[in-house]
Amino acid sequence: MNTFTFRPHWLLAALALLVVEVAIARYAPPGVLRGFGGDVLVVVLVYALLRTCVAQPAARLALWALLFACVIECLQGLGMVDVLGLHGQTALHRVLRIALGATFDVWDLVAYGCGWLLCRALDLPRLAFRPTR
Repeated sequence: MNTFTFRPHWLLAALALLVVEVAIARYAPPGVLRGFGGDVLVVVLVYALLRTCVAQPAARLALWALLFACVIECLQGLGMVDVLGLHGQTALHRVLRIALGATFDVWDLVAYGCGWLLCRALDLPRLAFRPTR
């Protein structure tokens, strides 16, 4: 079975989500949208990227997106930014610090769970209109 595919509509969705994420990070004031909404959407962004190129069931890809986000959060708790020495001022270091994050927060895990629920909800219309046999 071929596990790779290309779905351009999911790539467009991922790019749109990336633009929204950057706008939230750049322009949203500290608060619920920036602190929680961005974390919800990051799981959906990873899900959309997976849907772009991986031919696996949607439920499995949503779970992978959730696990990926949770692993990154746990690495924050372990001080991965310090372990990797990402305190330099190069552009790459700044981007990696932002992408990896620096502090563990249990509410981020809650946000990721909400993102997983949103991923699963994205698949509901397709399931609702599946012909019965």
